Amino acid sequence: MNFIIVGVLIFAFSIIVFSFIDLRLSITIYISYLILVPYLEFRVVGFPMSYNLVNTILFAVFLYQFTINKRIKLNFQFISPFLFLYFSLLYLSLFTREIPWSIQFNGWRASFMQTCLISFIIWNLALADRKFLIYFKQAFLLSITIAGIYGLFLMKMEGLNPYVSMITDYFGIEDISLRYSKLETRLDFSTARNIQSTMAHPMTWGLMLSFSTIIVFAIYLKTKNRKLLLLIALIGFNILISGVRTGIAAITIGFVYFLIRFRNIKLIILTLFALIAITVIVQYNENLSNLFASFTDFTGQKSDVSGSSITMRLNQLQGSLNEIKGDELVGKGYGWTVYYISLKGTHPIILNFESLIFMVLCNSGYIGLLVWIIFFLLLLLLNRKILALKTDIFLMDTFVIVFVAYATGTGEYGYMGFFALFYSFLLAYLLTYQQAEIRAKQKIVTRAEKRYIRFELFNKYICIR
Repeated sequence: MNFIIVGVLIFAFSIIVFSFIDLRLSITIYISYLILVPYLEFRVVGFPMSYNLVNTILFAVFLYQFTINKRIKLNFQFISPFLFLYFSLLYLSLFTREIPWSIQFNGWRASFMQTCLISFIIWNLALADRKFLIYFKQAFLLSITIAGIYGLFLMKMEGLNPYVSMITDYFGIEDISLRYSKLETRLDFSTARNIQSTMAHPMTWGLMLSFSTIIVFAIYLKTKNRKLLLLIALIGFNILISGVRTGIAAITIGFVYFLIRFRNIKLIILTLFALIAITVIVQYNENLSNLFASFTDFTGQKSDVSGSSITMRLNQLQGSLNEIKGDELVGKGYGWTVYYISLKGTHPIILNFESLIFMVLCNSGYIGLLVWIIFFLLLLLLNRKILALKTDIFLMDTFVIVFVAYATGTGEYGYMGFFALFYSFLLAYLLTYQQAEIRAKQKIVTRAEKRYIRFELFNKYICIR
């Protein structure tokens, strides 16, 4: 057993140990683990470790601490849209007949716990203790920097990932990176077709990079710390070399929305200069030219970059509609797409159900699709109920839009857990920052808020002596 495996085991068990000592620190370690270690599903000396086990322990400790401290009340405002989504889908599962209901419920329970428990803890801890947000933010920025630097290292590894391979070999887990080591690279300055960095899959890494772009950008807008621009550049380059085109598309869609709503002349001018620079670079690099041309290639024949085309997506949509004939309203059952792949492998038309739309139609039918649409609308409404500043609202809207765009292009394979977790953090961060700024301007500042304001460079708005 080498030192990396020992470090991973200590890393994992420290989450549980510190939950009984300092829950804030435990959650912070957990966030770093999610970014820096690809798996938490293994058995050590007969003791099973899993995300849901850790989530349950953290949630139990959280409820115990909040029960003791009766001055603090649980806030359910954030979690309400997620509860609506999950319990609506659970109710729909009662009317399906393609999968045994016990299998549907087990899949629902696992997804519900992964999505709702930790995000609910983060939201309430952030409201009760501003110092927790500082811990979370620093752990996140450090972890994504480390993962980004490792992603650059993998450019020259021909698709191999020694760190992830070491972990998968020890715990007997399939090494996804071996699949991509046999594929030809799309970029002449990288020997890897797809890069997953410290995550379990390139798609998961692409999602993390997409979320990180919005979060770091939001922190930059608040703190004006120019070092964060370097981190944004690191994240952006990792998105480019990851091989996940959906990440580029999702970020582009999100920032176009933000620019339209934000209407900041300086930011628009800087964006135009950046686009001009990117255009010049792309024109002088054949690989990049093919990569970007693939975004407007509806047939998949105009560029050398293989992947999904509009025609193929339309065929998959028709395949999804054909699949649910007779079950149009409620679909085939919660988690049917995963159930199908586990039994029969790739679908002859829909392949791996690589779109949230295909998955929702097959799993929950037209009513399920309506439930998901209402869920996303509730999130946009929640942003406006909680936040007052338009810039903050637009940032949160952008975060939601990026996730919708990404999931629409790739499907939903455990992504909701990441989405809810970082959505809760960003919403709490912007709300707390907003409240502290208002109180600072009113000169009603507590000692804790003074520390928070100093740390976040609020000196620009008020001089605290």
